[in-house]
Amino acid sequence: MLARSSALITQRSQTMKKLAITLVSAVLVPLLVVSCGGATAPGAAAQADTPENAAFNFRDGLMKAIAWKVGKLRGMAQGEIPVDEAFAKKSAHDVAALAGMITEGFIPNSIVQGSAATPEIWMNFPDFTQKAADLKAAAQALADAADQNGFEASKGLVDAVGKSCGGCHRPYRKRQE
Repeated sequence: MLARSSALITQRSQTMKKLAITLVSAVLVPLLVVSCGGATAPGAAAQADTPENAAFNFRDGLMKAIAWKVGKLRGMAQGEIPVDEAFAKKSAHDVAALAGMITEGFIPNSIVQGSAATPEIWMNFPDFTQKAADLKAAAQALADAADQNGFEASKGLVDAVGKSCGGCHRPYRKRQE
């Protein structure tokens, strides 16, 4: 009787272990799939698969990076945040490099959902390209001046970088409401 009881307990124990493993797997596997990028929100995969949406995602990230860097430079120039020489110099160089990539994100027909681009970009692409080059030149001038004289001595050039941004946004970006 004791052997039969022991066998029954062992069988129940194995059944409970299998049930526990099944339940844990049922919860963890979907979480791992989602967290590792194995699943996307409904409609996201179809949208991301187009060259136009890929271009939008590229330029959106690029513009956010430029805005963050220029915002920090402006904050330092205006005394709103402490000046960090190394960060200021790196940020100016980064903005110049990023500005050189702007036109890559504006392929034809890439006004997709969420885009603030206007059709005028493609109607006057040479002007748009020149405005991106102006931003790159302004950021490079700031970077060069900061390298030679320090950020404090060159912080007046931050305004030219900001004006270059606005010089393109006014004619080629939808106004935010």
